[in-house]
Amino acid sequence: MARPGVFKHPRSPRAGGIALVDPQVSASVEGPGPAVDGGTDGPVGPRPAPDGEVSRRIGSDDGSGFPHVVGGEVHRGFWLTHMRIGFGVFLAETVVVLGYLGTTPHGPHRPLLWIVAASWLVLAAVNLWLVRLVAAKAWRATFSAGWTVLSAFAVGAVADIDGGLRSPMLILLFLPISFAGWAFSPAAAAACGASSLASLAFVVATNHVPGAAGNTALMLGAVLAGSSVLSVAAARNRVRRERHEAVLADTIVEMAATDGLTGCAVHRVFHQRFRDEVARSQRHGHSLSLVLIDLDNFKQVNDTYGHLVGDHVLAAFGAALLAHSRSFDVVGRLGGDEFAVLMPDTEPSAAAALAERIRSDVPVVLEVPVTISVGVSGLDRSVSTTEQMFDDADFALYEVKRSGRDAVAVRFPSSVAHDPTS
Repeated sequence: MARPGVFKHPRSPRAGGIALVDPQVSASVEGPGPAVDGGTDGPVGPRPAPDGEVSRRIGSDDGSGFPHVVGGEVHRGFWLTHMRIGFGVFLAETVVVLGYLGTTPHGPHRPLLWIVAASWLVLAAVNLWLVRLVAAKAWRATFSAGWTVLSAFAVGAVADIDGGLRSPMLILLFLPISFAGWAFSPAAAAACGASSLASLAFVVATNHVPGAAGNTALMLGAVLAGSSVLSVAAARNRVRRERHEAVLADTIVEMAATDGLTGCAVHRVFHQRFRDEVARSQRHGHSLSLVLIDLDNFKQVNDTYGHLVGDHVLAAFGAALLAHSRSFDVVGRLGGDEFAVLMPDTEPSAAAALAERIRSDVPVVLEVPVTISVGVSGLDRSVSTTEQMFDDADFALYEVKRSGRDAVAVRFPSSVAHDPTS
């Protein structure tokens, strides 16, 4: 004979069972547990955060409500464009150098300079082909800055071979400086400026400098130094602006992803994280539980005490849910007085124990008497979809409502061994 409070839901064609949770049994299951990542003691105990640990407020890998891939693609695209332009200019200037060598065949060391310029041409072409791969790497900025510094030294060496201060190729020392201020950090921009100045100093040191040439070298060094200062200043201002814009962007995204009244994830973000967690649980074979919570007869609270008090109750309830959940749980407000908690790596029985704790503890801290009804479901391996979990939790919540509210019910999936007669 079935135990009282255990039901086969009449609306469900699938196997499985609905069980109302006995508060005394739940209390014995709960027990004190160590806090997890700043969360409260809980019935499911501690565990390492799952892949892509989520923010319980807005439920995303980076706390924004959106996947990391969005921001990653933006940065990858920026560096791809940046390096393509850099190596494209390097290639174009190499062609100009080849043209210069072709029009001055009797200059010094022309065979060596032809070999160097041809090697530049090959390196520029190869790097233009490689930038798509490099732009996706974490070391892309270091790679780009390193090449810029090396190009400044290469220009100095070639100019020294070409005649020292008489070589028109010295003017190319401005390119690394101007390129650095566009995207590099202030430190990297300073390194690029220093490399151009060091190259000029090398040319001056290895060549006899008569009076007129000395004045030219002095003015060229002064202009390079001034350009370096401007480049570093531009980089500093750009970094400040980018940080400010990043803070604004994070604020806007958080406001869009978080319910302003309760601090829980909004409907859209919760469902996005829900789909991600179902996919993760399927991929790794982990458990997953969903807790649907409804404040009973909440319309009467608004009618009796006013909507302002009702808002205070919703805000306090949302804060209490966040306090009772773990850092990697996803807490969302689905609409009105309906809330949900997604619990990765958690079996339905453990989720039910937490749900019972919420049902018994949370209403005590609210301004007015309120009861809550809770439905719990787990991921069914035979039908592992978000629709399945919501359907099962909704069925369990329906049984609580039908049985008088203010209780917790669990719909165990067919893949979970559960004897409703025990």
